[in-house]
Amino acid sequence: MMQTISEKQMPELVEKIREAIIFGRLRPRERLVEDDLIEHYGATRHIVRSAMVALEQMGLVTRRPNRGYVVRDFSVEEVNELYEMRAILQAEAARRVPMPAPPALLSRLEEIHADYSRSVDALDLKRTTELNNLFHEVLYGACDNRYLAETIEHFWSRTTAIRCYAIGDPQMLNQSRHEHRAIIDALSRGDRDSFVTLCVAHIYPALEAYKRAHGGWQAAARLAV
Repeated sequence: MMQTISEKQMPELVEKIREAIIFGRLRPRERLVEDDLIEHYGATRHIVRSAMVALEQMGLVTRRPNRGYVVRDFSVEEVNELYEMRAILQAEAARRVPMPAPPALLSRLEEIHADYSRSVDALDLKRTTELNNLFHEVLYGACDNRYLAETIEHFWSRTTAIRCYAIGDPQMLNQSRHEHRAIIDALSRGDRDSFVTLCVAHIYPALEAYKRAHGGWQAAARLAV
């Protein structure tokens, strides 16, 4: 008999559904049926609804009239605006990260990168995702402005359903590893211009993967002009 999820375990349910979205088991525009979630996860209706609210706040699901919750998809305009904001915020944070970089910051980034590389080689997608998040959290947390770092985290979370298209692709994971290495090296050298450029360029491969997965993107983009 399936154990019922208690209210204290609601974050665990949120994480399980979040992972299902990130790893592509739930796809954009897929409907999240309450009764199916209750049966699958052994949760109460109240817990499932609370989890949906939390996932909506993360930008992973959206509520649609007469359909309930569905996995979030984005219009061309939304994607462009979200990534414009990410580029602006991450460039500004990169300009504020101290150079020469504190040894403790470089050491921490090297440590995370080593763990990240091992998880990429092992194709441990859950651990890879956790370490990727941690790398960016530590990097932009060094910008010496907590509100800027929090805003970057907000838009990082809002684009999870877009970034997930790069997860599970060995070639893109390896590219991400090389980009992390280049970011650390530029920071270590004190090369501010390269560091800023790399921090911004790093956000776009996942976006391109998202666009490739959505047929008609170019046509939709032309119509939006």
